[in-house]
Amino acid sequence: MKTTVMPALLCLSILWAPAFALKAPAAKPKIAVVIDDFGLTYKRNPPDSQWMDIKWPITFSVMPESPRTAQAAKQTLAHGHQLLIHFPFDPFLRLSLPKDRVNPNDLKEVKALFAKARREIPGAAGLNNHRSTHATMNRPLMAAFMKILKPTGLFFLDSHVSSKTVAYAEAKKAGVRAADNFVFLEEPGHYNDEAFAERMIRFAARHARKTGSVVLIGHHYFRGTYAALMKEEPLLKARGFDFVFASQVAH
Repeated sequence: MKTTVMPALLCLSILWAPAFALKAPAAKPKIAVVIDDFGLTYKRNPPDSQWMDIKWPITFSVMPESPRTAQAAKQTLAHGHQLLIHFPFDPFLRLSLPKDRVNPNDLKEVKALFAKARREIPGAAGLNNHRSTHATMNRPLMAAFMKILKPTGLFFLDSHVSSKTVAYAEAKKAGVRAADNFVFLEEPGHYNDEAFAERMIRFAARHARKTGSVVLIGHHYFRGTYAALMKEEPLLKARGFDFVFASQVAH
């Protein structure tokens, strides 16, 4: 019987071809920019229309009970951006925040404001906290709030206003999709500071390169923040970063 010997190079090509064919390209590091405090706008701020005209994926967080809440929410969705509820616990609600239990009145106030926020800001994909330093450190309230949030399907972004926040951990424990802010683009002494905002964007990008994704938060009041984002976005995109909505880094 005649035996056919397959050439060595052909053998190798058959063996190795599937491995090369199945190898996926490396994922690009993701940067999610969230801009807070929409609903409050002053003459000295960049106009909302300037923010809305941004062409790359960006997430805007709108405060309830503000003069332009409804308008800002509608504009955000109309321009194809992602919308969040910018939810204020304290000091806007008077919460007692006992450490060992949930105060029923605290929970009642939080529930009422959350229901109102959802009515005023329809179409939101998620929620992040406005200030709320004490509330986000209070484990009983955060655990109770995440149980309220879970059935809505909204994801939670911990703004991380305190190093002692437990909000992200409690969201994960409750099975709520969540993300955690890495850095703010403004700090006391560096408001409306374009150079500072640029440094924070680059700092966040280095973190994204290491971990795969990052969330950074700025505020729409500051022309320096706007200018820094407009400068850095094309530069980072050229270096292989993807700008995405906040929901795309929540898990």
